[in-house]
Amino acid sequence: MTLYPKVRNIEKSHLTIKLMIFISLLTMIICSIVNICTSTKYLWCLIVGAGIIYSWITVIYSLKRNINIGSNVMLQLVATSILVICIDFIIGYTGWAINYAIPIIIGIANITILVLTIVSINKYYKYAIYHLIIFILSMVPMVIYIASNEIIIKPIFTIISSIVALFTFILSLILCGKSIIEELDRRLHM
Repeated sequence: MTLYPKVRNIEKSHLTIKLMIFISLLTMIICSIVNICTSTKYLWCLIVGAGIIYSWITVIYSLKRNINIGSNVMLQLVATSILVICIDFIIGYTGWAINYAIPIIIGIANITILVLTIVSINKYYKYAIYHLIIFILSMVPMVIYIASNEIIIKPIFTIISSIVALFTFILSLILCGKSIIEELDRRLHM
């Protein structure tokens, strides 16, 4: 019986990473060549490139040890939102990213953080600051809609996602209010 953790083979890890980088670059190059040779409507190869970059961000962040799940939810909210905006602009901006995709992503992030709160109610302080940041990010589309209704043309998903964000934040305050205040005091020196 071993008492020590199994040591990873660093040589194998470096080789695997180099191989995956090579495959990623090769995929982007092949897609670019195919796109240029077959289609002139739009550069869909940029979507492939954006997806590969998004995948690398997710993998690198996920492989770090001792990463808080709340920070991972926040990263996914931001990275996925940027990815769908890039895709929307690449295919000729139609507004589906800002009108539909981002509000759905926001709703999912808020529900995920609420589930984390309920599941680990005694250790909610770990997620409190990330929940606050996700809540603030969740209100950005509503602020954009109120400030200028020319950007968000179909606001129903924005309104729903803002209500979900407000509901999950209030519910978390009700369930873990004392923990949240203590964590904010500790982190923000209030």
